[in-house]
Amino acid sequence: MARANIAFKCNYCDGGRSDKQVGFEGVCSDSIINNNIAIERRTWCNSEDCACLDYYNGKISREELDAHCDDGGFVCYESQMLRDWKALAGIVQNGDRKGEPMKLHQVQNNSLCVLTTRNPGSSENERYIFAVFLVDDTYEGDSRDEGYVSTTSKYKLKLSPTEAQKMLFWNYHCNSNNPDIPAWNSGLHRYFQDDVAALILRDISEIKKGTKDHNLAEEFFNYFCRINGISELNEYSGALRR
Repeated sequence: MARANIAFKCNYCDGGRSDKQVGFEGVCSDSIINNNIAIERRTWCNSEDCACLDYYNGKISREELDAHCDDGGFVCYESQMLRDWKALAGIVQNGDRKGEPMKLHQVQNNSLCVLTTRNPGSSENERYIFAVFLVDDTYEGDSRDEGYVSTTSKYKLKLSPTEAQKMLFWNYHCNSNNPDIPAWNSGLHRYFQDDVAALILRDISEIKKGTKDHNLAEEFFNYFCRINGISELNEYSGALRR
């Protein structure tokens, strides 16, 4: 099977948010916990196994919730995403296959992983990229464990909240059935080809000019193009650019 790059749909998480990163490195604030449970009714956030739901229902204190995450305990995928630089395929939450682990079929070493989210109350066309990394560890998944991608490579970049807003995911990606409509629909991940990945890395390099990350961003872009034989970039073909 041909290698592909992968984008993940992530619930918004402001844990660890600063002027350097959107979040995704710690437990959400109280307001986002409330949003994800009561307003947007995120599936995992409303699961009986979720520590944030225990906190929301008054079963544990905020201190206990934070300690659970700080001690390496599992709160959610998003809270540890930029701590561990790891993205998981997820578990089927509904339907006949509920509880089954999902697999990743097309990702290999040197695939680009793109992490996306959207702010509470925003529409799908405002989905943005908040981090990228070059995969150097991948597991397809089986009947017991879900697939994942991760990295220990130096080629990993976080975007600040301001930078991330400039990296709209649907500038780059489109659905084959309705290419003009930015709609994720079902599933937690999407595959895309190297020409799109190179365009994303080129734009991140441009956005990072004047920051301490610029040299790494430029090196990341050049390295990806070199190992994939990319000498010219295509035009934007995402749903927002049609």
